Amino acid sequence: MGFIRNERGVMLAVAIILLFFVSLFLFSLVSWHDSIQRTYDSLETYYENETVRTMKRNG
Repeated sequence: MGFIRNERGVMLAVAIILLFFVSLFLFSLVSWHDSIQRTYDSLETYYENETVRTMKRNG
């Protein structure tokens, strides 16, 4: 337990670096999910418009 309370601040530096990488990973994951969600939303809008256009043409 002595190495946890060292005066050089090594554990603090390691914790900050780990926090940076975890935050970067989570930001990348959320950005990826948002991008996929926007793609699905645009596909949904496209197919809704095509369905309405087909129904008006045949109806």
